[in-house]
Amino acid sequence: MDISLTTSLASLPTPVAALLAVGIPVLVAMGLGNVMFAVFTQQDFTQNAFMASVKYSFVVEIYAAVAALTLVGAWNIYETARETLQKEAGSLYMLALSVDSYNAPSQEGLRSDMRAAIRNYAGDVVSADWPSLQAGLPSTASDPSFQRLARVFLDAEPVTPAQQALAQNISQWVAQAAEARIGRLSVASRTLSTLLWFLILVVSVAVLVFQWFFGSPNHGLHYAMGGVTAVIVGCVLLVAVKLSHPLVGVPPLLSARPFLELMQVQ
Repeated sequence: MDISLTTSLASLPTPVAALLAVGIPVLVAMGLGNVMFAVFTQQDFTQNAFMASVKYSFVVEIYAAVAALTLVGAWNIYETARETLQKEAGSLYMLALSVDSYNAPSQEGLRSDMRAAIRNYAGDVVSADWPSLQAGLPSTASDPSFQRLARVFLDAEPVTPAQQALAQNISQWVAQAAEARIGRLSVASRTLSTLLWFLILVVSVAVLVFQWFFGSPNHGLHYAMGGVTAVIVGCVLLVAVKLSHPLVGVPPLLSARPFLELMQVQ
């Protein structure tokens, strides 16, 4: 399972992605069950039960370790993306609050430019950046509006002591917004290693295969257990894929709502 495949899965609507992530393992498990019961007799399963249990326990332990590693890595990507988004929106919000400090009569045009710069940048993020990020693609469409925002705030000439004291904070907020913006735009390139995706896929298939080496006189019960195991495997894969692509999909795990709020700055 390479990065492009996981991105394609994450970009699907959540119900469709869930159906594929869970349905395919279930179909594979049921198919393997049919093959195993057709090839081997109940006596073969009984004779192999002890050795199969030892090997299956080993496979399950490996699967648990790999699944935990994958989920922790995916959660770290999600948390980093969420913190980056909060940092960018928070910096822009502080800039919006600082506009009223430029309250000299001669600065009326500056205040209008500052608010317009914030609205325009937030609008470009929502209308241009976000659709690309949802599709798993990079975007630089909001570059001009961010440069305009930075210039408006950094070039503002303070005329009172309060504005002079605020100027240093404004430069810090602009720098934080720029840093967080880079982090947000690079989320698409930060995902789990292809090698790790390959490993979780291999051990998932191994779990689905090895569970059928235990014979049971009641085939219905065995199919039910196999189906439950397949559902668990599919859910682990789905959660890992969605967490490792938090801005991808319909809807994504992280929304553009903070920027929608910033579009209303007056």
